[in-house]
Amino acid sequence: MSASLTLLMRRLPLLVLVVAVLAGCGQSNPDLIPSSNADALAQTADRIEQACAAFDRSEARAQIRSAERQIDQLPNDVDSALKKNLQDWVDRIQSRIADDCREEEEEPTATPTEEPTEAPTETATAEPTEAPTEAPTEAPTEAPTEAPTEAPTEAPTEVPTEAPTPAAPEGE
Repeated sequence: MSASLTLLMRRLPLLVLVVAVLAGCGQSNPDLIPSSNADALAQTADRIEQACAAFDRSEARAQIRSAERQIDQLPNDVDSALKKNLQDWVDRIQSRIADDCREEEEEPTATPTEEPTEAPTETATAEPTEAPTEAPTEAPTEAPTEAPTEAPTEAPTEVPTEAPTPAAPEGE
């Protein structure tokens, strides 16, 4: 069963319980479903669930038609909103029967088939050929060249510093 119908069917007992509670109250409240009608609807709901679980869409549809007739035959003093809710529930199940009351198709798994593998055949060579191996020649390493500088570097010139001149002797 698909997830939506499974969820719907899980709620079915809740609906049956609601119908049963409403039926019990129907004896004192004419807006609710009489117990005889509620029992019949609950049994029909069970039969819809059983038919769907057995992937019998024809039986599920027949039971849905039965539920619709039972809803139509509810007394006139049953609340019209309650009748509409029951009919909406039946309509929802009816719309999902084709998808939800069928066996889920299992994707076939590919079974690998064994095919005989050909054994490799050896081919004989006439004579083994010996190719002389050349000794590698060592390539001469080039000496690195100095990169010329753009402008010659001038050596800094020293600025002469003045030496203090000796003072002249006095008296001369």
